[in-house]
Amino acid sequence: MLGIIEAIISSNSRRDADSGSKGWLKMNYKLAQLAAGAYVIAVEDTFSWDVMSYTNCYVLKREDKIILIDAGRQEYQDTIVEVLSTIGITPEQVTQVLLTHGHRDHVEGAALFKQAEKFVHRADASMLAAPLATVFKQYVPAAGEFTFAATGIEALEIVLVNTHSPGSVAIYDRLSQALFVGDFFCYFGENLPDGELVTDSERIKRGSCDYVAGQAAAKEPGFDKFMLGLNRLLNFTPEFFCTGHGVVVSRDIQTFLANMWKSGRKGQ
Repeated sequence: MLGIIEAIISSNSRRDADSGSKGWLKMNYKLAQLAAGAYVIAVEDTFSWDVMSYTNCYVLKREDKIILIDAGRQEYQDTIVEVLSTIGITPEQVTQVLLTHGHRDHVEGAALFKQAEKFVHRADASMLAAPLATVFKQYVPAAGEFTFAATGIEALEIVLVNTHSPGSVAIYDRLSQALFVGDFFCYFGENLPDGELVTDSERIKRGSCDYVAGQAAAKEPGFDKFMLGLNRLLNFTPEFFCTGHGVVVSRDIQTFLANMWKSGRKGQ
């Protein structure tokens, strides 16, 4: 059994728009440890969309680095500061922020980490708003086709999946065996199974495969691009499927991804 610790905590994090205060109202979040030095933070966002959805950020603690994968919205910043403190991290200690894509609910919080290098794929760089856009570097091409690297960071493999946004990437961490896919595939607006943030639920896995098959059968626009992106992930050997919103799926993710790909092929 993988060692997973989990907590749900209330944090003073939502702007009090009615009062005009610069303070924040309560925002809930969940924190779970995936593996040694790897964590998921899921902020319960009740105001950005017409449904409640968790928005996820991830933390990788290295011997000489602290890496954040996605940074959330500006409104999450107080929450992120609080949850980082529970694992012994201050914003000043974060050394790198890596984006899976350039949408604001994953980008804006990067402004909090003033000391950190920040990276985005070049195809999404134009989506970033000023002044934050000026401090982002671009991933550099790596040896393989559609693969990239963040300068100065080892043990991470970055691959363009070019679905959801032109520069959407997946990031595989070989040390924790976590695959961060952003919104390439996610569980936006869905309840957590049995309230658990990290799960190896077969129901979730089957439902994901059924969803992919349904998209294929309906000939949804962009589905062929999704399948190309999914195919680029099949050689990884992850134990965690870490999306931009909602539950993190665990255990034998290589088989899970292969089953999704087969479901998509059958439905075409």
